[in-house]
Amino acid sequence: MTDSLRPPRPAHDRVLVTGAAGFIGSRVVPLLTGLGVEVVALDDLSVGMPLPAAAPGLVSIVADIRDRDTIAAIIAEHRPQAIVHLAAVHHIPTCEAKPALAFDVNIMGTQSLLDAAQAAGVRDVLLASSGAVYQWESGPLDEERTLLKASDVYSITKLANEAQVAGWAGRSGGRAIAARLFNTIGTNDPNGHLIPDILAQVARGGASVEIRLGNTAPKRDYIFVDDVASGLVTLLGGFVEGREFEAFNLCSGREASVADLVALIGELMNAEVVIATDPARVRKIDRLQQLGDPAKLADRLGWHAAWTLRDALAQIMTATGYLASDAPRAAA
Repeated sequence: MTDSLRPPRPAHDRVLVTGAAGFIGSRVVPLLTGLGVEVVALDDLSVGMPLPAAAPGLVSIVADIRDRDTIAAIIAEHRPQAIVHLAAVHHIPTCEAKPALAFDVNIMGTQSLLDAAQAAGVRDVLLASSGAVYQWESGPLDEERTLLKASDVYSITKLANEAQVAGWAGRSGGRAIAARLFNTIGTNDPNGHLIPDILAQVARGGASVEIRLGNTAPKRDYIFVDDVASGLVTLLGGFVEGREFEAFNLCSGREASVADLVALIGELMNAEVVIATDPARVRKIDRLQQLGDPAKLADRLGWHAAWTLRDALAQIMTATGYLASDAPRAAA
């Protein structure tokens, strides 16, 4: 890890992390313990990844956030000073196919957690929200200026979560921060289909290959998972007395289209890649742009994304057994 990725130690001595075995949580937990923070790592293991082994300063607990009695007992016993709430149904197709499950886990599970936090006197809650809560528009999406508008099941649950934590803070005298995460990429992502699909198709074709994809024009703000973990731990230092609720974009501030991803992967694999449109893969509704403005987090807490998209892709390739022409590295 480079110094640019190492966040400052938060003031909290004990932090509960939900979704601790997940794609992002599995990076947040070692960051916190490495900074000398005691961690209670909680997960229901539904994504098939293990919790970290218990160790001095680290307690691992298997539990479902919807189990109100169990969550209340865990928080009452361990008395965390802050909660990093990552547990949720994230997979968009699953949310659309099973909205009742998404609402149950993401909304009712969050309420279970907040009720337990209020009963135990927890002061600070950091919620993993999403850049998808913003209204669709071109240009950088800004925490203060851009209107909010949920457009699918997942974004409905995240917008509801923001209202939930804000209401909790007002009732309990606590403080809540919503980290609006943009398109997070990295290894061991149970929802990461696009980049592995591109890599597999390019690898099968040698020096010249045609690959089949759906929408390639939409642009997204891609951010490496290690940057997201660093940003979340940094945000634990962002709670301010008198501010019940604040939202921060957690993003790179740079956008790339699917076609741009393909071009970068082609360069890294020394392959000439041609894209053919597969009608079966084309989404009927897909926002054309989703670029975040990271200025608020940079100005307030000095955080910035350390990984370029090219180096993030090289790291993903190296970690998954593909040969990349560039060695992955974190940017300065």
